[in-house]
Amino acid sequence: MIGCCVFNTLKVCALLAAGLFVGAAAGMLAGCTSHTGLISKEDPPLQTEAVMKHWEHLSAEASPAASPEAPHQGVLSPEAAIEEALRASPELEQLRQRINAASEQVRQAEASFYPRLIVSEEYSVTTNPVFALMDIVNQRRFNTAINFNDPGRQQNIASKIQGEWVLFQGGSSWHDRRAAQGRQRSVEAELQAARNQMVAKVTETYYQWLRALSFIGVAERAFESAGTDERLGEARLQQEMALPSELMRLKAHGAEAHGNLVTARTHVRRLQAGLERLLARPIRSEEIPDPALYALTASQENIPAKPDALVKQALEKRPEMSAARSLIQAARERVRSTQGGLLPRIGANATYEWDSEDFSKNPDSWMVGIQASWPLFEGGVTLAGIREAKARLKEMEARGEQVALDIAMEVHQAVLAVQDAVEKIQVADERRKYAQSALEEVRRLYQGQVVTVDSLLQAEVAWNQAEVSYTAALFEQRIAQALLRQSLGDFANWIVR
Repeated sequence: MIGCCVFNTLKVCALLAAGLFVGAAAGMLAGCTSHTGLISKEDPPLQTEAVMKHWEHLSAEASPAASPEAPHQGVLSPEAAIEEALRASPELEQLRQRINAASEQVRQAEASFYPRLIVSEEYSVTTNPVFALMDIVNQRRFNTAINFNDPGRQQNIASKIQGEWVLFQGGSSWHDRRAAQGRQRSVEAELQAARNQMVAKVTETYYQWLRALSFIGVAERAFESAGTDERLGEARLQQEMALPSELMRLKAHGAEAHGNLVTARTHVRRLQAGLERLLARPIRSEEIPDPALYALTASQENIPAKPDALVKQALEKRPEMSAARSLIQAARERVRSTQGGLLPRIGANATYEWDSEDFSKNPDSWMVGIQASWPLFEGGVTLAGIREAKARLKEMEARGEQVALDIAMEVHQAVLAVQDAVEKIQVADERRKYAQSALEEVRRLYQGQVVTVDSLLQAEVAWNQAEVSYTAALFEQRIAQALLRQSLGDFANWIVR
């Protein structure tokens, strides 16, 4: 029996290679188109031992695509942070896998153009007269002595090769393929949009971190200045030229300045944790940059007074618009595919079969046919599908309009933010200079017993606020420029070196 099975299997393979249906399939395959990713050094570490082990665990098990290089060496620059974040981002990796899935959906849609070949093996035992007689006939054992009403217990071993080929179904397969390709292009555009947002997010977080580091310097200078005022108050008290209450107020101001310094350092740790989340690793102390280098080189780019030209540029470059257009095209193809259900369906099939009772002999048979069907009434299911597809199309068109309006608003707001930041730098610089001069003058007058401690404290507060405003304005301009570039889609094609 085993030898017969082997012979039967070889027979099937030979017919698969030489059959007419397989030859037609090969011709179809040949004609089809081929298938087309500042904290001081003395500060305690920001990560606990458990978190450090977690980072090491992530680094050890990260895929080569996610982390092909060692962590950045030296001071962490904005460009290096962006490069690392793009490589390590799980959000971008999810989109890359969605692109792979969309590509496979295209191949699934293309599969409808190809014939289907099915090899089957079946064993059955029956006493039903109808099926028993069919088995006898297929096995070429029929004779006139058989009792039609009781042919007895019959068994059949059937080996079958079956081919099916849908020749026409109203163009649904063609439009399904085009719809799948549109969805694939949409996901690819979503990856570009996510990359654009990621670069802007890293840039924004990086400069917020630098701004917070600068605030530590401002808070340290304010704390030192409060200490100077406190020493002046102590000297005046010793000379009996001031009341003890003045010294207490100066000490309270010094304590407030110390509290502001602690708050500034805590804020830095929080922002650094946010940047580490984007980099998917901890930032070492030697990587912390000097914010003064970036603040002193704040850019003074010229921004058009009217952003209409920038809006047009953004609508052409932003990946979100490309994704919306692809989804609209896919929805149109889906409407046409559904409309194909109103047309006839034509298909062909071919079958080659061997039937045997006990492998002693293998009588064969074949059948070739062509079918045409036209659904005239199905309870309105096809018409409902068409109306649903048209509603989805209108939804995608409305979403495209919403995306365009959102992009235009982003560009307008980004332009205004940059213009506002440039003006704030100029105003804050003048305010800082005036406040510094006023503080020095009031301090001399206080030392000469001309003004009271209230005047000194007010001048101290005004100077501190002016320093904070100026530092904030410098980095706000950097952040505003990054958000403007994001609104224009400049980061969408950032290439990771």
